[in-house]
Amino acid sequence: MHEAAWIDRYIAPLVTAPGAEGLRDDVAVLSTSGATIATMDTIVAGVHFLPRDPLDTVGQKLVRVNASDILAKGAEPAEGLLSIAWPGERSEADFAALMTGIARDLEEFGVALVGGDLVSTEGPLTLTMTLTGLCINSRPVRRSGGAAGNILLINGEIGWGGAGLRAAQAGEPADIAQRYRVPRISSLFAAQIVADLATASMDVSDGLLIDASRLAEASGCGLEIDLGAVPLANPTEDISDILRQCTAGDDYRILVSAAADKALPGFTAIGHLTANSGIRLIHQEQLVNPPSTLGFEH
Repeated sequence: MHEAAWIDRYIAPLVTAPGAEGLRDDVAVLSTSGATIATMDTIVAGVHFLPRDPLDTVGQKLVRVNASDILAKGAEPAEGLLSIAWPGERSEADFAALMTGIARDLEEFGVALVGGDLVSTEGPLTLTMTLTGLCINSRPVRRSGGAAGNILLINGEIGWGGAGLRAAQAGEPADIAQRYRVPRISSLFAAQIVADLATASMDVSDGLLIDASRLAEASGCGLEIDLGAVPLANPTEDISDILRQCTAGDDYRILVSAAADKALPGFTAIGHLTANSGIRLIHQEQLVNPPSTLGFEH
């Protein structure tokens, strides 16, 4: 790998933010106005994506998992820093494919790249992005803002990430596998709804049940979820299949709490926060034992 040449050839053309000085300095000046938030996610081959996944889709996933966190806070993605640990056995053509996917979604989500780092590694391909966001209102919507009696809502189907992973592992239809490789994250319209109406919010990345439990715990509450109300990728009445979809992860939907009298366009009510701690699951008015594993834990 010729680090300087590859940076000039593939990364520098994407660095359009004026504060980056065309990568001619060691730091960048961020363009900030109003409340600015930041997030960082790392994805590793064999852990967060399959080693044989097309590298343009890996690049897209890197941008999307970060943008999803920003949107779920009621904010708009802004500027990003990129770090790549590149295995020596991979080719320049592979690197070009990765950067094509990253460039595609930087444009899709309006992210200005301001800099980063490129190193070689003997380990797996490891990608990190730090992403800033500009809050739509005066502050981000935290996980901790919920209260007992608030309704819980989700803005899309749960289970596509797990279905896509199984399809990718089995070499099944590419359109299903693509739901894992390039998750369909939320829009700026959804972020506006979060900013205006949600009391607490987070993106669902590790599984609906575990992430809902995290939101409730941060808010000092318990929760009750009606499994029959959860919009599923594969609608079913089979409890084991419902629980599998609700614990699979990689869905990148937005989960929110809101006052019981609020209607959130594009969101479906699936339960509510409670004064008692813990998780309570209901299906067809019957209690369901929570699974031993609520979702993916790092």
